[in-house]
Amino acid sequence: MEWPEYIIMAAQHSKGNARHWFRYLRKDINKCGVLFTIDDVEKLSGNEMLTPFQRVSLRAAFLEGSPTRRHIIGLNEKASQSKIKIVKAKYANSNN
Repeated sequence: MEWPEYIIMAAQHSKGNARHWFRYLRKDINKCGVLFTIDDVEKLSGNEMLTPFQRVSLRAAFLEGSPTRRHIIGLNEKASQSKIKIVKAKYANSNN
């Protein structure tokens, strides 16, 4: 399966679910320049099978330094202990 076909399949599978769409994009961010080029991204971002949200986020995901790209890359980062403690404290207090 070629990269554009994969992205169209991913778009169809994740319609209405941004989290799934971003996971598909995260898998491909580091492959840019190896499996496809920015020109491929631009061509694909005009495809009618993608929703407007998917077109915009596709372009932003491969734009170096964009907030969308930083968000997508950070999706599976390990949580720090301080963040875990804050969440635990928040939910411990809400159960009372």
